[in-house]
Amino acid sequence: MKKLVILCGFWLACSMSTANAVPVLVDDFNDGIVSGWTIQNGSVTESGGVLSGSSLSLLTLDGQSSNSIAVDAISSPTLDYVALVLNYASLTDNLFVKIQDNNSNGLFDMVFFYNGNNGSTALIGSSMFSLSFEVEATYFELTDNGDGTVAAFVGATNQTFSGTLANTYSGTGVGLGFFGNGQADNFYIETTSVPEPASLALLGLGLAGLGASRRKKTA
Repeated sequence: MKKLVILCGFWLACSMSTANAVPVLVDDFNDGIVSGWTIQNGSVTESGGVLSGSSLSLLTLDGQSSNSIAVDAISSPTLDYVALVLNYASLTDNLFVKIQDNNSNGLFDMVFFYNGNNGSTALIGSSMFSLSFEVEATYFELTDNGDGTVAAFVGATNQTFSGTLANTYSGTGVGLGFFGNGQADNFYIETTSVPEPASLALLGLGLAGLGASRRKKTA
């Protein structure tokens, strides 16, 4: 029984210490300054706790790379979009996925997968998807799975749109794109979590217990 408890403790410690991808807020756009970003196209303004841009604006986060990013996107009564950018190397070499108000009524209704800054098709097959219902604001996430497939998640409708990439990319930059009066409030990067001290302590206890059990057997 004691051995079972020790082994269970060791298994629990190992499972708790396994690295997981977690979303980390890296910019809430509340300081009124576009700092830590490089504007690659158009103009960008940070005001009132949100980030917005001009037509075909694109900016990248300095020194950052990830296979998964997210934003809290907000629409307005114009033709507008907020885009997530992965694998950025240049304005023509990046994965560009946007959530768009296609009806100009202040509600997002479509998701598009593009190659480059609002450029050409980025998926084999359909690169255009409809939301199950229109939303004014939503958590919007983009993930490159690393196997040639990508997925975009829309939190407000609980929909995931995915497909196979028609392009390959040479960069690792991450960023945002804008058109019309679309706004971004909060930008997240998926990072690998570090085991918590409690998990590490439990792991140590499990190892110590196994060591003690082995010494008892050999005595």
